Amino acid sequence: MITVKEMQNSLRLDGDIDADLIQRYINTAENYVKNAVDSTVDLSVYRNIDEFNSAVALLTEFYYQTRAEATDTPSKRPYEVTAIIGQLKGMDLGE
Repeated sequence: MITVKEMQNSLRLDGDIDADLIQRYINTAENYVKNAVDSTVDLSVYRNIDEFNSAVALLTEFYYQTRAEATDTPSKRPYEVTAIIGQLKGMDLGE
């Protein structure tokens, strides 16, 4: 499971800067990856898989770093997230 503190360290943020915002991005990223793979699998199962946590961290970082962009062409999600989702779809996620 990815924590706010881990994301703050990864983003090189001091203290509790943007803790609530980062938590929302973590929640959004978890739901995105879960729903892209198999929404019927419980989130607690996914949180024990390193690949899931890596995708969530990458996506959370992407959301945080692109939050202020206002352009006509939206930023694409990192390719690595798409690749990891493909790997997760091939895994036996039996609960």
